[in-house]
Amino acid sequence: MTGFLLIFSFIIDGVLLFSLFIIMKKVRRTEELELRQKQVAAEIEDLFTSYLMEIKEENKRMESLVRKNRHSSAFHDSQTEDEGERGKIHLDKEDITKNQTSSTYTPPKLEETESYKPSFHSQVLDLKEKGYSIEEIAKMMDKGKTEIELLLKFHQKPMKKT
Repeated sequence: MTGFLLIFSFIIDGVLLFSLFIIMKKVRRTEELELRQKQVAAEIEDLFTSYLMEIKEENKRMESLVRKNRHSSAFHDSQTEDEGERGKIHLDKEDITKNQTSSTYTPPKLEETESYKPSFHSQVLDLKEKGYSIEEIAKMMDKGKTEIELLLKFHQKPMKKT
């Protein structure tokens, strides 16, 4: 009878050790999955940060261009007025009196023309959509092949799980 109990005890110990081993494997897998998710989240955060910085830079350029245009139009308007009235009348009042005297709108003429240049990311994505290979895009943009691959990897559409 004691032999039977010893064998039964060893079988139970073996089953317990086997189940502990399986549980440890599952815990490791979940830890690895969590680590991968943190890495992906960090990559997404970096990507959004870079986009935000690009947008801020474009907004600053646009704001400075608008200020230049306002300043140049205000300068031309103030030349036609008397010297005493220059400091007293605001830009808004000048626009109102200007619009009342002329019935048609004529936009101000720009001395400088700023050409639109798409960002590096959009140029690469556009070339990829046109069917160029990664090597061709890297040569055209004068960048490394791995840099182009990484950029395209970040912009891939996520695959749906079924």
